[in-house]
Amino acid sequence: MSASTPSFGRQKILLIDDDELIADSLRRYLSVQGCDVDVALEEGAAKTLMGQQHYGVVVVDPFLTGGVHLDDSALLDSISLLQPDASVIVVTGYGSNDLTQMASAAKISLLSKPQSVVALSEFIFKGLST
Repeated sequence: MSASTPSFGRQKILLIDDDELIADSLRRYLSVQGCDVDVALEEGAAKTLMGQQHYGVVVVDPFLTGGVHLDDSALLDSISLLQPDASVIVVTGYGSNDLTQMASAAKISLLSKPQSVVALSEFIFKGLST
């Protein structure tokens, strides 16, 4: 753990992203920082994990291939239902006005891709501290 990275013990984080390279890179970085990280590459796996675990932070790209959400809120609604206390960070390259409005109303952090692993981890650490 770096001197500038806060210690959060083994906080649980769920990464939902169908880009395996991004998800695995972020998982490895956060694990080194002392976080316990699960990865879901598709919506079904994400829902299963959220039904079994409590997460402090859920990082999600709501536009997953194989089930592209025409309704931006579909996956986000599942997260708020299954993980109501989690901080939610949406990271996507396909933003929309609806997604921006929903994020603002629901106090969801909305970031555009690409983001560096370090920059994204800073948002995650902020989510863990709230």
